[in-house]
Amino acid sequence: GQLLIGMVWPNSTTVWPDFTHPNVDKYWTGQIFQFHFNVQFDGLWIDMNEPSNFVDGSMDGCPISSLEVPPYIPNAIRTSLGQKLTSGTLCMTANQNLSTHYNLHSLYGLTEANATMN
Repeated sequence: GQLLIGMVWPNSTTVWPDFTHPNVDKYWTGQIFQFHFNVQFDGLWIDMNEPSNFVDGSMDGCPISSLEVPPYIPNAIRTSLGQKLTSGTLCMTANQNLSTHYNLHSLYGLTEANATMN
């Protein structure tokens, strides 16, 4: 797949690991060990794992589809997040190993926590 590029603080571009991919544990553990080598720590705080994004969807936008613009949008999104499922997060059509982000959005934090614990 292709990298989905978004933005987080401090106004830096970022990509998000696919925590449903079978090789993610090796990658994520490597990232944690590399960071620990540079900055000694004894705990981790997993933050912004909704996943959060300071642009809607991606830096390139999202394709028009029934996943991005479904016939029903939950009221909480309509009233507080600008009426888009991608408000503050990833494109719903973003492909992850198991499915689209639309189907996996609520599992992102859980799969990140699982990879971190492993």
